[in-house]
Amino acid sequence: MTDYNKWDAKAAKLCQDADEEDKAEAAACDEALGLKDGPKGPTTEKAEKELGQLKEHSEKRENFIAWSKDREVSLCHKDEASVVLSGPEVQGKAVRLKGSTGVSYVVPADTSIVKLMVDACRNVRIHLQAQLLTSTVEVYKCEDFELQLDVPLGTLQVDECVKPVKIIFAEREHIGKIYHQNSPGLAVSWALSRTSEPQNVGQKGDFQLVTRVCNDTLRTDPVRRGEGEFPMDIPTTQGETASTASQGEVNDAEERRLEAEKKRLAGNDMFRASDFAQAAALYTLCLELDPQQSTVWSNRAQCWMKLGDHDKALSDATKCTEVDPSNPKGWFRKGMSLHAMKRYPEAVPALLEAEKLEPTNKQILDAIKMAQLMARNTAGS
Repeated sequence: MTDYNKWDAKAAKLCQDADEEDKAEAAACDEALGLKDGPKGPTTEKAEKELGQLKEHSEKRENFIAWSKDREVSLCHKDEASVVLSGPEVQGKAVRLKGSTGVSYVVPADTSIVKLMVDACRNVRIHLQAQLLTSTVEVYKCEDFELQLDVPLGTLQVDECVKPVKIIFAEREHIGKIYHQNSPGLAVSWALSRTSEPQNVGQKGDFQLVTRVCNDTLRTDPVRRGEGEFPMDIPTTQGETASTASQGEVNDAEERRLEAEKKRLAGNDMFRASDFAQAAALYTLCLELDPQQSTVWSNRAQCWMKLGDHDKALSDATKCTEVDPSNPKGWFRKGMSLHAMKRYPEAVPALLEAEKLEPTNKQILDAIKMAQLMARNTAGS
């Protein structure tokens, strides 16, 4: 007698084995085709790809935030006469001064800081003697604040500063772009030794402005935004527009002047970024178009000094004094070039000429004393 129950169980087992073999074969095919979790429709595949990208982006962002925190130090001081920002605590880091009151900070020339940020500080003075690696300073919600700079600065951001904020540059060429918003207390000046009053450039309102040097004065314009809401450069010389150039409304001399001004400003940008070789190259192009710009001769002399070529620095500084004998920087850099070449007796008269033009400039006075001392020492040896 046939046992049909056994046949049914055996048939069921054979079917189960066949199904499992089919599944295993399908999985192997999928893996060979790069479809490890089985075939997917376009919508599912796209969603999973986007999720993977978001996860990767999130991980990168978290890593960047952690990296940034490791490279930023936040400091706060209260009612201290003088604080020197130097040493391993700040070297190679972005420094944020937050909530400080009644403090005078000094950043020495040998300090290597990436960026300086000043938040919610009151009655604070900062004397910046060091070149920042990013050439950037940010000031936010400060009052009765003063920043004195001995070095060029590429970008200054000042936001929400209703009370007085004074920025003092050592030279006009040191001024880069000053972005500011709702900061009616913002005032800017340069050439500390001169008696010029600071110029108020800030305005009240929720709109961003940019201030820069134009035709030897400060010019403020609304910030124009391009793709991605990034600020766009604005014309830097009055009367320089695409329409005037295209319509031929300026003569050849004016076109050369405008082109020379572009090269000068580009050179200033490179100088502020400490790219002195590129700055010198751009200043050269400027002088080829307009050799009567005494300031550019002086600027290029400074580039050669930074690059250690004292002969070229002396040549350019001398040319500056010939083009404009009233330019104190020309005489000063002539004297410093001669000093670097150990020609101390010749350096003294050049520095004295600079002193006549800027009698209160401490840097010139110190250079005269040093040159006189070295001249006496070498004469007696």
